[in-house]
Amino acid sequence: ACRRCPGRVRSRRMVPWDQDFEVYLTALDGAPASYVVDLAARDHAPVEDHPLLLTLRVPMRVARPDGLRHPDEAAALGAIEDRVVERLAADHGAIYVGRMVHDGVTTMFHYLPAGHGRAVDELVAALGPLPDGYTIAASLDDDPQWKRAQALNPGPLAEQTIWNRRLLRIFEERGDSLDIARDVDHMAYFPTRDDAEQATDDLRAAGFRVDDPDEVDDGEAWGLAFHREDILADGRPDEFVAEIFAILQRHDGRYDGWGAEHRTRES
Repeated sequence: ACRRCPGRVRSRRMVPWDQDFEVYLTALDGAPASYVVDLAARDHAPVEDHPLLLTLRVPMRVARPDGLRHPDEAAALGAIEDRVVERLAADHGAIYVGRMVHDGVTTMFHYLPAGHGRAVDELVAALGPLPDGYTIAASLDDDPQWKRAQALNPGPLAEQTIWNRRLLRIFEERGDSLDIARDVDHMAYFPTRDDAEQATDDLRAAGFRVDDPDEVDDGEAWGLAFHREDILADGRPDEFVAEIFAILQRHDGRYDGWGAEHRTRES
């Protein structure tokens, strides 16, 4: 469970932008990792008057083979996160940028104002008592460039899965029957026409109908539109996007997203 995504923040006292929290999954050191990150922070970081990185680590109590959160303790961990974020924002002007769940530990990242004089153990003690059996380990480091916040940001494929979810929510709000197959239109860009043409061969082999390459910006890039019938249910968009990324990365391609017509059983 994700208590603070997408877009859920109770306190924004010291945050001079509208926070936009999202979750994504990736791999870290060969094991699954779940990230929650404020996507909006990318456009504002670094915040000059918040150069101190406070890292808080909460070991999880219920073991899972993949090291991620067990449903049985999701509520307790969510309550800890909410309390920590609220207290640090209210008492210290902290800016919360996200968290990582990996290898049995939930790690939260906050930025504190310059000149912050409280010792780390005092900061932790001021958060109040935790639910039975939980502990917090903390560290405070200089990070004026917000390198840790930047490291939380998703890569291109992970970010596309976020946009997949957001686009699917729009389809669902319109009453779309996601399990009805329909043409899904895709767009990608390449540095040269030759790259686009080589990608065309691979895309056609994967069952896509591919338009002729289109020159963009006086030949500085080449656009390629391609299409295939797919469903949008059961995680299919993440699957076809991963398939496309695997093809494009062989030809220096940059994916620019997908779209499709709204379908219902009555239409």
